[in-house]
Amino acid sequence: MKLYHFTEMPYPFVPPEAEEANRGLKYFMPNRYYDPVLGHELYQRYLDEYELADELGFDLMVNEHHQSASTLQVSATLSAASVLHRTRRGRVLVLGTPLPHRESPIRVAEEIAYLDSVSGGRIDCGFVRGVQGETFPSNQNPVHNLDMFIEAHDLIKKAWTSGDVFSWEGRHYHYRYVSVWPRPYQQPHPPIWISGTSTRLVEWTARHGYTLCNLLGTYDDTATSFRLYRRTAVAAGLPEPGPDRFAYMALCHVAPTEAKAREIGRKLMYYLKPGKLRLGAASPPGYFPPAAAVAALQGRLGAVRRMSYDDLIDAGILLIGTPDQVTAQIHRLYEQTGAGHLILMNHAGDMTSNEVRDHLTLFAREVMPAVSALGADWRDKDTTWRVDKDTTPVQAVLSSALS
Repeated sequence: MKLYHFTEMPYPFVPPEAEEANRGLKYFMPNRYYDPVLGHELYQRYLDEYELADELGFDLMVNEHHQSASTLQVSATLSAASVLHRTRRGRVLVLGTPLPHRESPIRVAEEIAYLDSVSGGRIDCGFVRGVQGETFPSNQNPVHNLDMFIEAHDLIKKAWTSGDVFSWEGRHYHYRYVSVWPRPYQQPHPPIWISGTSTRLVEWTARHGYTLCNLLGTYDDTATSFRLYRRTAVAAGLPEPGPDRFAYMALCHVAPTEAKAREIGRKLMYYLKPGKLRLGAASPPGYFPPAAAVAALQGRLGAVRRMSYDDLIDAGILLIGTPDQVTAQIHRLYEQTGAGHLILMNHAGDMTSNEVRDHLTLFAREVMPAVSALGADWRDKDTTWRVDKDTTPVQAVLSSALS
């Protein structure tokens, strides 16, 4: 199992009354509440923590969101460049670039190829559709989101692998000449990850053999999504996918005592604050297929945001406790889902740098050695998620997750 350090780099200094007046921290928060000096200090602190995580043996993940006080990562590729400059060992997972929200897929292809080249092949490349609320910052038509995502992917992949100049005349993108320099260091291209839970996207990811990531869903929903992937891959004639094709993101805090872990770990609930998004931001017309749009309006999508702190810990979505307790929780995650990559959101809200550093150090010393071997011999294990052992019917994925 590979383990990743991650923070969304939040700006935790917005006054509560401003948050209430603007219905949360995202999309519609006036930027007068941002202090550039405090912001600079936060960026340096977050990059310092990435540097420590790298030294301790973690891989690293970056992402991006827009017009949001809860995430100061405005470009996944810029964040990756910053993290690469500070680190030397870990792979950097760019999860991810929201393809439908970028004007130019060719620019994305160039940026990822550049990062891979300067780092000597330390990049994992994640593509995402972009969360529904960022339809407003991107000013893109949500009806075409998934189709734009797929076409942009196809164009980027051809730009990396063609080896010659070509033209592109698609439905959404048009280029007379394409020849991306540099080519990626990893050939034919960096490993590709996809974050999502919709049936169409999961099946598409499986047929391409990419790594599928589920963000903070219940283990049942995660297993449902991964089951659909496995069955689709095998039906397409591909080898049975192993744990390296599945990733899960959880919130995490480890401390010497359970009481201390729960006390500090409660600060991670900042990330799950639901806010009160305007209706159009919560479910832009056409972004979801009809069944998922109904589920969104009924509150069944992203349902983890309404779970209690104790219920989230019991469900394993929050990995909170002593090293032994968190080790047991991670083993349960693997046994139920077969995830071979675990992304750990080790910071949220107003957690102090010392709290994050103490957690990272303790996790690396006591938990990492106890879980790193998970999935190494999966072909020899009689696990319930293996295709020939799992008899649960495939279901539509209406996920509690945030992806």
